[in-house]
Amino acid sequence: MSQVVSAQDSNNPSQQSTGAEDQASRLRDLVSSLEQSEQHTHSEIDPSDRRFTPPSRRIPVVAIASGKGGVGKTTTSVNLSIALAKHNRRAILLDADLGLANADVLCGLMPKARLESAVGEDFSLEDLAIDAPGGFRLIPGSVGIGRVGELDDAERRVLLNRLNDLHESNDVIMIDTSAGLGPSVTAFIDAADACLIVATPEPTSIADAYALIKVLVTRQHENPDAHVPTLALIVNQAINEKEANTVHARISGVCDRFLGYGLPMIGYIRKDKKVVKAIKARSPYMIESPKSSASRDMAELAASLIDWLGIEGRATASPKRRFFGR
Repeated sequence: MSQVVSAQDSNNPSQQSTGAEDQASRLRDLVSSLEQSEQHTHSEIDPSDRRFTPPSRRIPVVAIASGKGGVGKTTTSVNLSIALAKHNRRAILLDADLGLANADVLCGLMPKARLESAVGEDFSLEDLAIDAPGGFRLIPGSVGIGRVGELDDAERRVLLNRLNDLHESNDVIMIDTSAGLGPSVTAFIDAADACLIVATPEPTSIADAYALIKVLVTRQHENPDAHVPTLALIVNQAINEKEANTVHARISGVCDRFLGYGLPMIGYIRKDKKVVKAIKARSPYMIESPKSSASRDMAELAASLIDWLGIEGRATASPKRRFFGR
């Protein structure tokens, strides 16, 4: 199935796609803006601040978020991590859905230690990572522990700084955030280089996805020094490409009109009965049904993400697909 996913330049919302040259130009512009954002963030760090220890190897950090629950955010996070592993990228997924984590459930795992251990002084995040099906590693989140979902600023800073533990032995860090707009959600998004917003065609999901984008973009407008990662949209449970493009057009059109922000769509996942079957079996659909339409879409989404962020890994060959193009 031939699919083409449209994208707008985040620095020039009025630019329209006119072919391969425009796609290459958008890629250069977005990667350039991402690098400038990283350089600015690093320039704000005081070397004398011992709370921050720069990693010896810097790899991309990708947050996956949604305005509301029930849109398949965690399912997307798990299967995208597997898809990256299939592209020979060492992906590690941090389940940061504080207090309500369930990525381990989707993988059929029963971890002995969870994220709340990293809030103490004796654990690094690497210590908590476990092998997950499909070739990625998972840092299990906390379950049913209210204090982890209500961390104060100092505790969140400790936890976020421990992301530095993960740079040396991985190729990309994935963060599955909580649903909503709380400080724990925005804190993990702020720690990322890119944030993928998951939305479905449902009107409530579209509205809540825009609400999250508005919070992030408005904050940067009010404080130019604030770090906001580059944003991109994933449309989940789309009937077909046309519906995915319609959802993207609705959200990006409102973002362009009211926020002056051009939101690209990095990919979409078609609605597939085999996804529900895999969830009930406590197995990721990339493993349970690798030839399903959802699995094929996820594989292409991973290739686009690798192109977009330049995720280096053990693979010597570049992905066949191009940035935001399918």
